[in-house]
Amino acid sequence: MAKHKLPPWLLPKPQRRAVKVGVTWYTEDQWRLIRAASTDAERFEETYAEWVAMLEESTKNMLAAGIVTERIPVIASELLAWCLAHGKENNAAARSQCVSEQLSRRHERDA
Repeated sequence: MAKHKLPPWLLPKPQRRAVKVGVTWYTEDQWRLIRAASTDAERFEETYAEWVAMLEESTKNMLAAGIVTERIPVIASELLAWCLAHGKENNAAARSQCVSEQLSRRHERDA
């Protein structure tokens, strides 16, 4: 007996593997210190509460797009030491790279 094939639109969709990214997470005190020491303070929201609201909205939008976020706590003294060790300014690109490296180390350790 011949098997019937389902039309393509009825076939189960392959499961997409979720993408995971690290996002910076600051306490209010650390946010103030990092903002004050940054070379791009104008890119920060005016208040910590505004920054938290922006982060929550962004992570909600990323999740809707299939991107899972992991909050990576950032300590000002550690970030500034990392910047110094890597010859970077405390700016958005450096903060992002630092968090990405922390997430990678965390996953290597947990593997």
